[in-house]
Amino acid sequence: MSTINPIGSSFNIKAINKNSKQYQAAARDSLGDIMTAEAAMSPVERQMYELFDGRERIMKNKMQMYDTNGNRLNGFGVAGMDRTGVSEAEAHQIIDIPASARQKMFDETKRHFMQEGGVANGDTTKRTEVFKAYQTSAPIQDRLKGTWTLGQYERQYRQAFYDACKVADPSWELGKEIPEGALKNITRDSIDSSLVKSGDQLVRKGVDVKA
Repeated sequence: MSTINPIGSSFNIKAINKNSKQYQAAARDSLGDIMTAEAAMSPVERQMYELFDGRERIMKNKMQMYDTNGNRLNGFGVAGMDRTGVSEAEAHQIIDIPASARQKMFDETKRHFMQEGGVANGDTTKRTEVFKAYQTSAPIQDRLKGTWTLGQYERQYRQAFYDACKVADPSWELGKEIPEGALKNITRDSIDSSLVKSGDQLVRKGVDVKA
């Protein structure tokens, strides 16, 4: 395969280590399709394709989708989050989550809840950062299950905040200012200690939400 670059080209494709796990993963998932596309090229298309480093350039880009161990990365650059071939039953499992990760989720959920009057606003939440911080700290085999579990905690934190607001002011509705003092006695421990596993979910036995 030609690796000649045109004069002035910004392309500088380094040699690919075909023994690397990155390459092998990319080749396993993409090389067949690349070769099929190559076979359908006209002579002129093939000439231009090779002029700009063709397969090498494509494979180099494909390799960026995997870490050095050949694990596929998600859109945030985290391995272990690929659901391909993983059943819902396998991914949706309740596992132990470190208290530090649960606390970050509690704090962010409360901050966002208070800021937005309980309305879920995707433009102002920082929940993605909380999930990513957990994922990158967890063993790769736990990341899918742990993300599901952490999401269950997030759901229960929001519900507890909502219930506390309704106790403080039965007329309160989403989008309105949080009743003064409604959330002051709600702690992560008070919610976490009330949660029990029910299938693939966490449910509350009961939590004191009185201000």
